[in-house]
Amino acid sequence: MEWDAKELGEKARNIRDNLKVNDDIDFNRIDINLDVVKPYLGSDVIKIIVIGQDPTIKNEKTRKNITCTLNLDKENSLKRYISDICTNLGLTIENVYATNLFKYFYTIPPAQTMDVLYAHLEPNLELLKEELSQYKGIPIITLGEPVLQLLTHPKAKVREYWDYNPKTGESNGNFTYSKANENKLGRDLYPFPHQPSIRKMFYGGTIDKYIRIVK
Repeated sequence: MEWDAKELGEKARNIRDNLKVNDDIDFNRIDINLDVVKPYLGSDVIKIIVIGQDPTIKNEKTRKNITCTLNLDKENSLKRYISDICTNLGLTIENVYATNLFKYFYTIPPAQTMDVLYAHLEPNLELLKEELSQYKGIPIITLGEPVLQLLTHPKAKVREYWDYNPKTGESNGNFTYSKANENKLGRDLYPFPHQPSIRKMFYGGTIDKYIRIVK
């Protein structure tokens, strides 16, 4: 059974509004002028979950156009990136359920102000656990370093799970993932870089090998 979009939206709005009313953080306010975003739900059997951080892109003027997690309802480079991951897993984008840890917008992209995310983590994490409880046993990909750090530990790096060797600039091949008992979500997590980072030589040259452990 998939989440009812209306129910999920109401719970996310309640969290946002409660945080806004009770918040004493003034360095990156929650933006209540934009609605929460809905998850992306593929039309086929869900076989992979993608977790993003939040929908607050840098360009304020185009934020209002974002209504779906990771903008996956539109054709763009991020959708192509996730589609390529799916293809290498023998899946398609229609097998994806994608959602954000934070489903509402901030005034500025909060990866620049991580303190606000840690302060607001608990209720959003509980909603995410509840949301994903309907997809038991399905592999989970985290997208980007900030969300990985929020769910594991503040110094977590994607490249560590991809066994980056600083001397060679390549992977040693001993790939790992965040086991359920090692993170706050309580599910196995496979860390991936966000789409712009895949242009870096290390990630671009290693991604196909890392995908094999997700299989």
